[in-house]
Amino acid sequence: MIVKEGQIFNLMDTNGRRNDVIHALQGYLMILDHVQNGEKMEWASLPESLAQYEFYRQAIELSPDVFEKHVPYDRLQEELKRHPEFKSAVERADMEWLQKNILSFQKLFKQFDLGIEDRARHYISNLVKLGFTDENRLISPVGELLLDLKKLKKDELESMLPIDGVNVVYLRQLLKLRLFTVDREKFYSPFALAIYALLRRKRLSENAFLELVQGLSPYSNFDDIEAYVDNYKEGGVVSDIAIEMPEVTLSTIRMAEADFRDIYKNRKSASAVDVYWRFYNLVWDYVGLPSVNTVDKLLTYYENNKPMLNKAFGCGQNIFSQRTGERPTLDNFAEQYKKMFTTSINQYLYRKFSLSKILDQIREYSDTTKRIFKATGIISFDNGFVELAYRELCACIFEEKVMKEKITGCISEELHSQYECYSDYEDTIYSYFCSVTSLSQVFEYYEEETKQVENNIQKEFPGVAVENIPAVVTERRKREFVEFIEKNYPAGRVKELLRLFCDRKNDKIIKMEVSQDATVPTIYEYIVGIAWYYFSGKRIDLLDSYNLTLSADFEPLVHAGGGQGDIVIYENNKVVMIEATLMNANSQKRGEWEPVLRHSINLKINEETAKTEREVTSFFIGIRLTIIQSIYGRLLLQFHYNRRLTRTSLQIM
Repeated sequence: MIVKEGQIFNLMDTNGRRNDVIHALQGYLMILDHVQNGEKMEWASLPESLAQYEFYRQAIELSPDVFEKHVPYDRLQEELKRHPEFKSAVERADMEWLQKNILSFQKLFKQFDLGIEDRARHYISNLVKLGFTDENRLISPVGELLLDLKKLKKDELESMLPIDGVNVVYLRQLLKLRLFTVDREKFYSPFALAIYALLRRKRLSENAFLELVQGLSPYSNFDDIEAYVDNYKEGGVVSDIAIEMPEVTLSTIRMAEADFRDIYKNRKSASAVDVYWRFYNLVWDYVGLPSVNTVDKLLTYYENNKPMLNKAFGCGQNIFSQRTGERPTLDNFAEQYKKMFTTSINQYLYRKFSLSKILDQIREYSDTTKRIFKATGIISFDNGFVELAYRELCACIFEEKVMKEKITGCISEELHSQYECYSDYEDTIYSYFCSVTSLSQVFEYYEEETKQVENNIQKEFPGVAVENIPAVVTERRKREFVEFIEKNYPAGRVKELLRLFCDRKNDKIIKMEVSQDATVPTIYEYIVGIAWYYFSGKRIDLLDSYNLTLSADFEPLVHAGGGQGDIVIYENNKVVMIEATLMNANSQKRGEWEPVLRHSINLKINEETAKTEREVTSFFIGIRLTIIQSIYGRLLLQFHYNRRLTRTSLQIM
């Protein structure tokens, strides 16, 4: 990824950024695959291709809860109704007719781009940033692997970590992710810095961690990165940034309002500038006449507008540290804030405003970075703090010295068999970034290096054979998951959550209660699994049964796909498959019957092929009671998760 000097990088374009990042990327990749490979459309806009229009159409169908409003698209549909020939050509994908009639429908062609095709391009650019497509929007080998995780082969080091296929793909790509200078020479690896920082500091506040990662760039000075990481404090990323002062700030007198509004802007709220202007004047009132009255007015106004003013001028901290209503003496106030009042007020406030804006942008973009880092399954974000999960393993696999060397460098000075320059690294579908590359290959660990890492790991697990360590780590994680469920999702809370799913108006509440990173259907599968855990008398291995990708903190992220049921529980003498859906009763047979049938048959065939002699039973669970024809003579039950369920079926809890 190329970044300009002073630019804050982002891993998801601000146009269309959303909480369920991993679901979005997976969905966009699936749609692109369907458009390019299923419908054989070239990635271009009209009149060359309908691919971008079709992509957007399918994107809003896939995530109706995210794309609740799509005015340009709705307006276009109304316009198409007034031109039935054009509408018919679009539905038939008749490019010959469309290109032949371009002069007759110039305004209509333009309407396709505004808010539809342009947004499709924004959404697809996010796949490029992670190497799932190349610059030409062709799906890369890594993208193809994410679409079909059955082809994933973990290496020895990846097999040590208790993470699933989606986690592995994101871990590999983030380790390869680099930000390059515009001359495509110097680079910075944000994920390498993230791992390095967590190895050195063990535990960081979330703000400090994300500022560290998001605030640096390939233009930064990395000469003393060790000391920088060791001593970093929140807000420190902007402390050394030089700010170019507008000429009007060089004045030592109060600015005119027009000059003030010309340099103090807020793109999200024009009324916020009114608050800034009033605050600025109260500061000058105090400077012009220090008194109990002017201090009180300044602090009272600050207290009444504290969040907005701290965000605008505080660089992540309080501008004034007094408790609400507390008033210092004049001498104490002057001494405490002498840095503010003994320098040029205009320059001081403008610098604070500019640095706060940069810090705010860092924090805005780092929200997506955090969600994508979660997808690796090895970084824990818990209660405002960040640390490495499976620390013993990670400290051996991601050796501190190796990670430090990967943080920055010049690509022309590297010696690597798979790339020699920037274009080899990430510019094409055959580039290193777009290729399927295992953890060992990323670190260039050969047999000798891998053996050394395994020896180091074994020291952390005395008495356990190397080949048994993955099983030991997995069992530990299963125990931790059980503890997590019983602490965070006791039976009573699960019942309350299940009630909420009956009304889709509760979607925002559900996401707040469980996870902002997942879609509500994914959360439903997650909660249904926990309900089944209690329903079974706590005897099933739920963690191993989920076909969900979880974060290191056991939060649901995305349904992993792969042609399996939502939850498949393997026991000694039976297999239970659970399919969960939020579709209404009228849509279930049309939308869910085919995949349920396919997954059930595949499961039955797999069991018979393996000659396990296990009994196979499938359950279909939704929010409305229906009965669906059985498979293999077995009844697929759909539980009615409302008050009736909590009084009857879940009484066993």
